[in-house]
Amino acid sequence: MVNDSVLLSPPPDARGPREVAADLARHRRVVLLLAGVVLLSAADLIITVTHLRSVGMIEANPIAAYLIRTTGSPIVLGVYKFLTVAVCVAVLYRIRRYFLGELGAWLSVLILAGMSVIWHQYSERLGDLDDIVLAQAGSSENWLFLD
Repeated sequence: MVNDSVLLSPPPDARGPREVAADLARHRRVVLLLAGVVLLSAADLIITVTHLRSVGMIEANPIAAYLIRTTGSPIVLGVYKFLTVAVCVAVLYRIRRYFLGELGAWLSVLILAGMSVIWHQYSERLGDLDDIVLAQAGSSENWLFLD
């Protein structure tokens, strides 16, 4: 059972009609935010695999980098990313009616949206690089590719 004092709001069954309506609104917001988490995560995976299969990249996540380096499989990378997102979404959905559940959902969307901005900037700058710079990056042990 989840400790209510840790989650900073009383359980839904201890509220009046106004609070129940607010709880339902929070539930809907969190479900929409979690849908955004899934969509943004899927977009991140697609862009990651695209870059890994074309010019390569440096993966900041050490677990994902290890999986790419050791397996060279986009399927393994996809399963790993799917499992991490599924755990995040499941936990946040479980506590969706509490303040911290909504806060976690908002933070997740903001982080993924920030990553989308970084991907956009990275992609724009990549077009400015010439073949020599890409060849030098490709010789680095941190630069990863997928076949």
